[in-house]
Amino acid sequence: MTESDAGQPSVSVIIPNLNSRLIDKTLASLFAQTSFDLIVEILVVVLDGPGLIAGQETVRFISTEVPVTAPVARNIGLREARGTSFAFIDADCIAGPKWLETLLSAQQKGYPVVGGSVSLKVDNYWQLCYNLTMFHEFLTSAPGGERQNFGTLNLCVAQEVVDRVGLFDERLARGQDTEWMLRMRRHGYELHFVPEAVVRHLPEATGLSRIVRLWYRSGFFNAQIRQDYRDVIATLPFYGQPLLLTLLSPAIGAAVTARVFIRNPRLLRYAHTIPVIFLTKVAWCLGASHQGKLGV
Repeated sequence: MTESDAGQPSVSVIIPNLNSRLIDKTLASLFAQTSFDLIVEILVVVLDGPGLIAGQETVRFISTEVPVTAPVARNIGLREARGTSFAFIDADCIAGPKWLETLLSAQQKGYPVVGGSVSLKVDNYWQLCYNLTMFHEFLTSAPGGERQNFGTLNLCVAQEVVDRVGLFDERLARGQDTEWMLRMRRHGYELHFVPEAVVRHLPEATGLSRIVRLWYRSGFFNAQIRQDYRDVIATLPFYGQPLLLTLLSPAIGAAVTARVFIRNPRLLRYAHTIPVIFLTKVAWCLGASHQGKLGV
């Protein structure tokens, strides 16, 4: 691990990349950072089928030869990282110019785990639906402060935290970021949100079936995570009752969807996304129900 001049942190940026066609734009947004001089390396892990990474300055591409899951890719990056802070962004994201500066400023104020916001500036309806249903608590208009969870598309973690809590759980195909955040909270770390650290998230999740399938898988893996961390996160008792959860899934989906818009009435301008958001919440419940039936 290295420290930059004047005691400033040195940053390793870690990006899992499975043949993203946006990775060159992700990298360009990193090169344009106001704190680019603090980046000692940008680690891009997995595969680059389109060939958009070759020849990029500061970038180290680590090919896995075959596809691997996101937690495996991020753990490879963490093991290789030389920085004292680890910044995470996804290969379908574009960082605002002060993204890193803002995250590091919060770390220097005493918050070793810092997450930023997700812009609703997207390219199509499905991206809007995806971002609203997944990141409605992390929009640019949301207030800063403590949060219960962060996604790894916009995150900065001090090396000391990783040394203490360990790496991502590679058994989890979905929800590995949630599990990691809960582990940090169990160790006493506050998750601090700074909305000024902005990324645009432009996922390839186009079409209703793909989005719903992702949410079903999220429910499947997150149900067990919630059970394992009941001392950290509030878990409703019927999460452990698959039949009841299945029967209640439409009501739960409607209640959670309504809560998204009640808590932030400004989102009513996106009311045309409500049917999709509702279906994602129902799919999550059904996935969690399936997990409960397996008894794992």
